[in-house]
Amino acid sequence: MNPDQMFLKAFLAGDGRPAPFVANPLAAALNAELLAADSAGTVTLAFEPGPQFLQGAQVLQGGVVATMLDFALAFAALVRLPEGGAFGTVNLNVSMMKPALAGRYQATGKVVRMGKTMIFGSAELRRGAEDLVATAAGVMAIARA
Repeated sequence: MNPDQMFLKAFLAGDGRPAPFVANPLAAALNAELLAADSAGTVTLAFEPGPQFLQGAQVLQGGVVATMLDFALAFAALVRLPEGGAFGTVNLNVSMMKPALAGRYQATGKVVRMGKTMIFGSAELRRGAEDLVATAAGVMAIARA
């Protein structure tokens, strides 16, 4: 089974306390934590990217912003996917609302629709819990065994 899906399953069965990512190297590098998840396909993650992710203007590089949103979409999809299932992002449309300054972020991802071959989702990235920095819409193709 996918280690990220196992992590989510353990979180859903646990006490709901925030859980740091340890098995996913990129999530760990972004200082990610799983804050909330539900079986309907909504997850909230926290990130606190370090200075290595800042560009010269002291804002987060746009690819890092997209990565945080993609993580939120992927984990929302993993909640809904049957055990052992797999998917890949086939489309990710990111809209930046403002510069992403250094700090702690919350990304909330939600499955909007799940069919037999595709998963459609949306995500928001906020600095702290309030300041909307970016949004995303994503499509993930479900892999067949």
